[in-house]
Amino acid sequence: MGFIVPDFNLTCDVYDGPYDTRALRLAGVECNLAMGRRVQVDFHDATGLGFGAGTAQLLVPAGTDIREVAQLAGGGPPYDIVEVPSGSGRWYVVNSVDDVAKGFPNEYRLAFLAKLSSNSGLANTTGLFWPIPMP
Repeated sequence: MGFIVPDFNLTCDVYDGPYDTRALRLAGVECNLAMGRRVQVDFHDATGLGFGAGTAQLLVPAGTDIREVAQLAGGGPPYDIVEVPSGSGRWYVVNSVDDVAKGFPNEYRLAFLAKLSSNSGLANTTGLFWPIPMP
């Protein structure tokens, strides 16, 4: 039990992807948006849309229905897009999902995110623009 359950101090909205046909699936999910302490993870761009950028980490309560990029899951769409915090215009694609402290009372779910935005300098044309200045 070396992990501490995070403080879920924000809410996020979870959408079924892809970005151009997104549909709200979960609203107001309690969450924590974090960056690795001093270690970041990069993902291979399996989609060809520029999702191989540096990642943020989304921590959510155990059992939250959040889905990773289909190519990493070995299946077809959908995958999830999240807006964190809810209503902020800060869009991310969910690259990978797994559980932390699985089977222990302090279990929670961890999703690795990549910024999803046409103004991020990535090679995608999502039509999703982060607000400037960034909230």
